[in-house]
Amino acid sequence: MDEFYEAFGDRVRRARAALGVNQQELGNAVGLNRTSISNIEKGRQRIALHMLFEFAAALRVEPESLLPSPDGRSDVLDELPEDARGWAQDVLANAQKEEGRG
Repeated sequence: MDEFYEAFGDRVRRARAALGVNQQELGNAVGLNRTSISNIEKGRQRIALHMLFEFAAALRVEPESLLPSPDGRSDVLDELPEDARGWAQDVLANAQKEEGRG
């Protein structure tokens, strides 16, 4: 379970950095202090389920993008910059549709 929260925290940290906000600004947006944001990003503090949506809204991402894979595998899209992920997901989805037709 600790690995799940560490991966979640890493996704929060990367989304925050991509947006160009600091921990204090994110904390203000979700109603937590900077120390809590730091602890969440390090996987030491867990969040309530409803906070997933608060974080996603503040970070301008889909809630699913903050959740790690249930089997612990890394998503290859995680390596892409946030602004390129949507495009890459569309390309993959279209490729899968074409593969299904062939």
